[in-house]
Amino acid sequence: MTLRALRNVQFQHLLKRVQRPWSRLLERRTLERADTLAGRLLGELQRTGQGEWASGAPRVTSSLLTRSDVVVMMVSDGQHAAPNQVLKLPLSPDAISSTDRHRQVVTTLHSMPMLQNFVSLVPRALAWGEFEGQNYYLETALGGVAANDLVRRKAEPDSFKADAVRAIRRLHTGSAQRRVVGSEGFARLAGDDFAVLYQHSAGWPAADTMRDALQSLEAFLRRKFIGLDLPFGWTHGDYWPGNIMVHSGGGVSGVIDWDRAVPNQLPLLDILHMLAYVHKMQQRVELGEALVEYMLPAAFDGQERLLIDESLEQYGLPGDTEFWRAAVVLYWLRFAAANLARYQRLQNDSFWLEKNIFTVLKRGIV
Repeated sequence: MTLRALRNVQFQHLLKRVQRPWSRLLERRTLERADTLAGRLLGELQRTGQGEWASGAPRVTSSLLTRSDVVVMMVSDGQHAAPNQVLKLPLSPDAISSTDRHRQVVTTLHSMPMLQNFVSLVPRALAWGEFEGQNYYLETALGGVAANDLVRRKAEPDSFKADAVRAIRRLHTGSAQRRVVGSEGFARLAGDDFAVLYQHSAGWPAADTMRDALQSLEAFLRRKFIGLDLPFGWTHGDYWPGNIMVHSGGGVSGVIDWDRAVPNQLPLLDILHMLAYVHKMQQRVELGEALVEYMLPAAFDGQERLLIDESLEQYGLPGDTEFWRAAVVLYWLRFAAANLARYQRLQNDSFWLEKNIFTVLKRGIV
């Protein structure tokens, strides 16, 4: 790590320590206001028959404020009943757009006959609109717990990876359609993301070298994908352990947060994302480092190798090393472009750029 990068990391840590007490106070006040409003809103929804209510009065059992500015509340319709609905209160324009996108996606998935063996894992939209100037969205709650804390502590069920891969494959295979990738298809597959990286590369250290590396990767992906007959279908878009709900004894109970889901995507990307994030969380590394040390060399254990081979066969994808490297590069490209476009602070974060962008470009994949 360069001295400049080290100083940047130290400054960011200091800034977080200074900001933390104030942030906690703001969060507490935000949740208090949201809880007060939710009581009136839930009463109105029950009175007008919106939602799924038993005879008891609805109540909020827990709430949290996400980093994406959404208050998420677990709601029960009885004094002793487990939560059966989720109320979301988006607090910013971006949060409203994200919540609307999630609602549109889950509604679409539930309407697709070919996905009936999958949508039991997807929340159902129940009610949405505006109440007292606040946007809201109500959906069914899924059982189990999010797997991220379990994965981070290496306490996830032994079958977690297998369960997660086989669950999301039902979405992929149910919605997939095959087509040959042409020049226009490649632009949608990778060209737009390369454009984002080219734009930002002008301000990177050793800009000419980094641009040359990007051009080499683009040429490599063009050689590997153009002319290939590939499956394209719906993908989740952020299939990491925090969005995968699991039962205590194993098995996936649901998949949440569908705001990044899109159709007409290469299905393997969801599986790469899940495997890369498990490695990242358990080895305490950045995602770019996980790709270089784990994904690109395919340093998998026996179970992981079986799942990947099984998935490649079910998707009808090539099983050779060159295609695997191309798929990992495509995944990295999506990850890098999406984060640079979505989070402005990362564009000048030297530590994040070094670990997630430059590390991959310097490796010399092709």
